[in-house]
Amino acid sequence: MNEQEKQAYLEHYKELKKKGELFFPYDIFKDAVVSLLVLIVLVALAYFVGTPTEARANPADTSYLPRPEWYFLFLFQLLKYFPGNLEVIGVVVVPGIVFGLMIALPFFDRSPKRFFLNRPIATASAVIIMGGIVVLTVLAVVAAPPPQATKTVDQAAALYTKNCSSCHGPHISVPAGTDLHRLIALGGHAGMPAWGSDLSSDEIDALAGFIVSPQGSQLFTEQCGACHELTVIASGNPVELQLALNEGPSYPAHQGKGVPDWKTSLSNDARTALLNFLAAPDGERLFEINCSGCHGQGVTFTGDDKALRSLIATGNHTRTMPPMGATLSSADLDTLAAYVADPAGTPAGKALFAKDCSTCHGQTVPKAASKAAALDAISKGGGHETMPEWGKVLTPQQLDALVAYTLSASQGSGAVAGEKLFTANCASCHGRFGEGGPNPARPNTVIPPISSAEFLKPRDNVTLHDIISQGQLDQGMPAFGSANGGQLSDDDIDNIIAFMRQWEANPPVAVPPTATPTATPTAIPAATPAATPQPSLNGAQLFAGVCSRCHGDQGQGGQGPALNTAQDQARYDDAALTDIITNGRQGTVMIGWGAILTPEQVQQLVKYVRGLSVAPAPTPGLQGAAPSFASQVSPVLQDNCVVCHSDSYKSGGWSAATVQDVVNSGDHGPAVKPGDATNSLLARKLLGTQAEGSIMPPGGMLPKETVQVILDWITAGAPDN
Repeated sequence: MNEQEKQAYLEHYKELKKKGELFFPYDIFKDAVVSLLVLIVLVALAYFVGTPTEARANPADTSYLPRPEWYFLFLFQLLKYFPGNLEVIGVVVVPGIVFGLMIALPFFDRSPKRFFLNRPIATASAVIIMGGIVVLTVLAVVAAPPPQATKTVDQAAALYTKNCSSCHGPHISVPAGTDLHRLIALGGHAGMPAWGSDLSSDEIDALAGFIVSPQGSQLFTEQCGACHELTVIASGNPVELQLALNEGPSYPAHQGKGVPDWKTSLSNDARTALLNFLAAPDGERLFEINCSGCHGQGVTFTGDDKALRSLIATGNHTRTMPPMGATLSSADLDTLAAYVADPAGTPAGKALFAKDCSTCHGQTVPKAASKAAALDAISKGGGHETMPEWGKVLTPQQLDALVAYTLSASQGSGAVAGEKLFTANCASCHGRFGEGGPNPARPNTVIPPISSAEFLKPRDNVTLHDIISQGQLDQGMPAFGSANGGQLSDDDIDNIIAFMRQWEANPPVAVPPTATPTATPTAIPAATPAATPQPSLNGAQLFAGVCSRCHGDQGQGGQGPALNTAQDQARYDDAALTDIITNGRQGTVMIGWGAILTPEQVQQLVKYVRGLSVAPAPTPGLQGAAPSFASQVSPVLQDNCVVCHSDSYKSGGWSAATVQDVVNSGDHGPAVKPGDATNSLLARKLLGTQAEGSIMPPGGMLPKETVQVILDWITAGAPDN
């Protein structure tokens, strides 16, 4: 701009200024009005629309992909072109140059013209910069990966496959006393990197655990494969399998076979892994035998069962096989190659194949055109077919089972997840297979089996969910639901129930184990399901060993109903008692003892029960003044009923929260008929005389004097006093 142009510009500016208005207050007022309108719009959007938020940050969620807001995506995309140490160029240098030029622009562009076509350099620069921002933003949006529908089920297996298997093969033998975490983190020999710079401490822990953890299929091959084929399991009864592992060489089928004592030769974790493998459903066992070597405990898959079946049946997926020539001797390589080329003609190679190849190949020996071709593939490794066409190996039924298990495992839910949750939270009291056992919370009592058809069939999923979530405090079972202070979510509980439902069609136990009461020397000792009480025991001894842990040592009731009141004695004749003892009562924890006791022993029990000292039962008639609901009745209900019958949760539609709820609520009509204790459902439940269901509370009849207080309150008209 020369001096003449400058003067002309100033004269024009003065003329316009004379015609204009003052900046304050006129322009300030306009700016304030617009700013206020913008603020109102922002407040309205925040209030009515809200800010989209994601779930709470979870450092353990490795599938989460952090991404900036849309207006920073161009910078996010720019960083991809400057990896590693060059990142500072994309973060600082390039943006610094651009913003520096924008700041310097007024000093370089001195033209008085403002129309964009009259300023080609400035306009072109702006178009290039904005175009670059738009292009980078679009590329970032297009390149964004879709959110993962599922996670890798076994992250440790994925870590091993990615970082270790190319050198070490399918598994590593770790010498005793090795600090595996330190070895992985710092490196242990020439050529092994120090993984501590690439893996987190948690990842190294997971990797170390995967390397040393016993695998059921591998343990079966080592401990049982000499006598048993993987496809033929000796027994489907988990209790019998557990007995075989515990007794080892003393087990009848193992005697004289050179079987080791697994209690001393295997760790507890190894015995558990082997037992779980043997007792697993067909799909889980097939997956562990044929798939777990590459996929760990599961595989990520987002399709449906048809797509998964096609994927497994057709196979033909390739992975890189490590060069075994660096780890095996020449003799072993030659034997293994001969076995691959001709399995039947080289039986000596079977053990080598099981040791070095079966983790990836399972039981299927890959085909080779010749021994030379097999030797070349084994020695050099490289890409080759590792997933066979399982449709040609497995039967349709096996394929169905494998697909069902794999799909369930990929979703991380259902029975697969439920089994792990059950083992972690329930097995310590209920047994690994729901077989029950001595109750740790109530000495000299036994927890009945929860895996029997008698327990599962009468109870729907809602009932089981309530029991797990709210617990049964009177029986020593705490609340596990997060809504009740426990550690399990509703989804976790549903998964446990899905696992338990698998037992319904094929119960792993048919009778409960027995516990030996410490105060009863004549009790039947703990025995296996096949054992039976000694015939020489009389009725009193049979009752003490078989019945007292539920019905009380004097028949006064406990986990089961009382047997020593006149009302209870008159309820069943001898034939009915014989039938109940022999066949049990469906819908309750009372199982049929006919498979354990002889008919003579059942008759001895009936005779003994008939001879129990009859105690006076609570009677519906009013015994003295009307009890107070607030000070006498409500405390009893709060201590014994409110866990399942609260104002927030009404099991059976009945609540013990207020006097109105106690009287009027219930799915089967009002629980209390004021003045009529005989026909009140609450009274019948407390006495155990109800037509359906069991006595309440589930732990057995309350003390007779306590029941009498509630009966007197009902007889007095159920007053709110």
